[in-house]
Amino acid sequence: MNEDQVAVLEEDNDLANDLPEVDELAVLKGRARMMGIVFSNNIGLQALRLKVAAKQAEAEEVPEEEPVVVNALTGEDPSKPKQTLREKLISEQMKLVRLRITCMDSKKKDLPGEIFTVANEYLGTVRKFVPFGEVTDNGYHVPFCIYTMLKDRKFLNIRTVKSANGKVRVEHNMAKEFALEILEPLTPIEMAALANAQAAAGTFTQPNE
Repeated sequence: MNEDQVAVLEEDNDLANDLPEVDELAVLKGRARMMGIVFSNNIGLQALRLKVAAKQAEAEEVPEEEPVVVNALTGEDPSKPKQTLREKLISEQMKLVRLRITCMDSKKKDLPGEIFTVANEYLGTVRKFVPFGEVTDNGYHVPFCIYTMLKDRKFLNIRTVKSANGKVRVEHNMAKEFALEILEPLTPIEMAALANAQAAAGTFTQPNE
């Protein structure tokens, strides 16, 4: 090593000695403030190290909760398990509808009611006796799928009409078989009163049976 190289090394050492030393305590204090750590102004270096390390460990153990994102169109929370198609259909089709029912088919005027059946691979078989007329004045509960069947049922309505010249002609058309009036659901108190009345008469049945 020549004299010029020795002079360069000595100059580098002098520059290194002139650099300010890093104040670890000051650096840790700044980090602690950003992390929300409370400490006294005269805290020691080792104590502050422990506080910062503990705060970092706490942050690693408790993952930040992701915000719940709700579908703006459907209002559904995608994080919740979705209903299967069968569960959804049962929920929709088996809910009870309280009806006042009048049969419009004169051929059935002497019938107290009729058994209706709905069956598919999702609901299974839903079968229910549905009364007509006065007995439904206070309302009668049927599953929604039975209500839909009642609403869609039609019969061949045949009638005779006398024209102005005295001639009689026969007319026929498809007409709705049932006049249905949807009533307000019973309150819990009304349900209890109905159950007591039916129990006393020996005819108690749950509304969904």
